[in-house]
Amino acid sequence: MRNSLWVQCLFATVLTVAFSLSLTLARVDASPATKSLQEFYLDATLGNTKASAQVLVTLENLLIQYPNDPLLTAYYGSTLSMKARDAWLPWNRQKFVAAGVSSLNKSLALLTDEAFETPYYGLNEGIYIQSLAAISFMHMPTHLNQRQRGLEILSAMMNSDSFHYYPFGPRAWIHIGAVKGALEMGEIQFANRWANEMKMLAPTHPLTREALTLVKEAKI
Repeated sequence: MRNSLWVQCLFATVLTVAFSLSLTLARVDASPATKSLQEFYLDATLGNTKASAQVLVTLENLLIQYPNDPLLTAYYGSTLSMKARDAWLPWNRQKFVAAGVSSLNKSLALLTDEAFETPYYGLNEGIYIQSLAAISFMHMPTHLNQRQRGLEILSAMMNSDSFHYYPFGPRAWIHIGAVKGALEMGEIQFANRWANEMKMLAPTHPLTREALTLVKEAKI
């Protein structure tokens, strides 16, 4: 099925992180008369294939100049997954998803200590890259054998002191992404734990309410 559950969950999750698209990417489209690349990315997560193509082309051009930029590489992997979502033929979907996994793996391999010291939208680049990759892995088709790895990466990061150093607001999208990913994997215990952690940290936050609702519905 073209719009399979894992694809829908993946891009619902990616939508929550789209606001954080690199400032480097935003500068690519500087004309006030047109949309920024970030806006195109947001449109792409909602199923706009033209926007997805726009983002993909821009990322490909940027990666020619900065082939070893881990943040660009991570977003490229996400965008390739969007291309898989939009592909009509199953073998094309498989090809693009596999390429997306490869790019996300590369972004993780490119991580350095510097990335975890570089501020980025209230957190740091390292956390963003790890989170984007891990949450994406948790929604991948089972046969790619990435789901458990994604869960392990995310669990380790969320249990770290460095993660809890940051306030809830900037990392709320990671919490809700973790809950959704755990539910997609059938890991109700993890989803419940993370939703309750959100409740403890920020009980009235919209993403906390969403997480608690999702967990409650999963238990019914």
